[in-house]
Amino acid sequence: MIRSRAEVGRTTGERAAWDESRHGGTGRVRVSVVILTLNAGPGFLNLLERVRAQEGDFDVELVVVDSGSTDGTAELAERYGACVHRISKREFNHGATRNLGISLSSGEYVALLVQDALPLGEGWLAAMVEDLERDERVAGVYGRQLSRPEAGTLTRVLVNSLASASPERREQFAGGPEEYRRLPPQKRRRLAAFDNVSSCIRRSVWEEFPFDRTDFGEDIRWGKRVVEAGYKLVYEPRSAVYHSHERGALYDLRRYYVNQRVLSELFGLEPVSGLPRLPLAAARSAAHVYRLLLRDEVARKEGSLRLVLLAARFAALSQTGNLLGARGEALARLSPRAHARLHRFLSKGI
Repeated sequence: MIRSRAEVGRTTGERAAWDESRHGGTGRVRVSVVILTLNAGPGFLNLLERVRAQEGDFDVELVVVDSGSTDGTAELAERYGACVHRISKREFNHGATRNLGISLSSGEYVALLVQDALPLGEGWLAAMVEDLERDERVAGVYGRQLSRPEAGTLTRVLVNSLASASPERREQFAGGPEEYRRLPPQKRRRLAAFDNVSSCIRRSVWEEFPFDRTDFGEDIRWGKRVVEAGYKLVYEPRSAVYHSHERGALYDLRRYYVNQRVLSELFGLEPVSGLPRLPLAAARSAAHVYRLLLRDEVARKEGSLRLVLLAARFAALSQTGNLLGARGEALARLSPRAHARLHRFLSKGI
């Protein structure tokens, strides 16, 4: 049941009472759902309906932070009982705006959802809350992501082959700060994996570790910090959403560029070690993607040549993005102006 802001209450006295007892006056845990929006479009109604349909022994508070929508997104959220806070588009920041949304909420647990993710089933929220209730060491839970039914061939195959689409539940725990730091980079990256497309975090941990103010990767940055501090993260496939994009080849280049910048910064990872290695990296990536496409019964019907072209284009762009992301600092030292222009271009729209 979604409760309005007026029902949940925001006075100092009410918040103090909530801090004393997480079950409040209803005897039920309070869970907040925070959604960041900008012109969410007609599909936003479906998302709101699915959030409202969630079942569980908790009260749900809905908070929307809108970055200047002109299509009625904010007004629609208000009609569904959401507490809507408006900011300008230029104020938006992936980490800081999520912190703002959480600060406006009152739940012990806070679910974070992007505007184009559609929860599957009425237990999407309850599955994540159960993991948090079961183990106080769990700082956050993130859910399964599956491609939308209408997704194109390459998008469907790639999204559904990722670790974030796995049907297997995972607990990510290093044992403590020293244990985490001793791990090899790839292992540290896997343990830090977290995704705010669909997640739920413990408020008390967020108060200790708010999201970094950053233009990209606030989720894995947070995941690294909390796992390094000795907390657990859980990947919960029972909590699933539809989430995929059809944004074209340039988006793949940009996405891999910004993603690799974060991975290089946090873990020192460098999948493409230099320009001479780019052709080999692209060839290996293309072969891997082609094999994934061949395993897909629907994709095979499109013919081998079509699949080869899809795999080759994606591999060339994604591996170029990886190279540019990993080598950004070197380029900045050689030509700061050229690097700044390239970074603005490749970061646009991500």
